[in-house]
Amino acid sequence: MSQLWIESSAFDEMLDEAVRVYPLETGGVLTGYIAENGEPVVQQILGPGPSAQHKRHRFHPDHVWQCRRLDEIFETSSERAVYLGDWHTHPDGSPRMSWLDRRTLRGIALHSEAELSQPLMLIGAGRAENWTWQAHRYSGDRMAGFDISFDVLELRSFSV
Repeated sequence: MSQLWIESSAFDEMLDEAVRVYPLETGGVLTGYIAENGEPVVQQILGPGPSAQHKRHRFHPDHVWQCRRLDEIFETSSERAVYLGDWHTHPDGSPRMSWLDRRTLRGIALHSEAELSQPLMLIGAGRAENWTWQAHRYSGDRMAGFDISFDVLELRSFSV
C-alpha cells in the first residue's frame, strides 16, 4: 500500500477547520510535492476560502480565493509546491468516496490545467470530537472508462 505523507501542522489545520464547521461539510486543497518514490507529500493545506458555502452534505469552495492562494504558494516555494488534490469532510458519515467524490476526482485527473494524472482526495468523517481520515488517489480508467480505479493510501504525518 502506498502512503500519503502530511505535515502535522497542515493536518491540525484541516482538523480545526472540520471541527469549526461541524455539522456542515467543509474542505479545501492539498499542496506539496510527489517524492522520488512516487508517494505524495502534503506540506500545506488551504481551507475553503472566505466565500465558501457549507451545507450538510456538500460544500462549495471559494474557487477564486483558492486559485489565488495556490499561485502564491507555488511562487513562494520556488515552484516546488503544487496542487495535489482536495480534502473535505463527511460529518457523521464515512471516509469512503461518494459517487460525486469519484466523479470529481476523475474530473480533476482529466482536467488539463490541473496537470495532475493521479490527484488525491482526503476525506474526514466523524463528529466534532472524533474524526477518521482516509486518503484516496485516482489511478486511471480501465475498460474504456467504464471501470474507474482508485487507490486507498495509508495516511502518515510528519513534523518539520
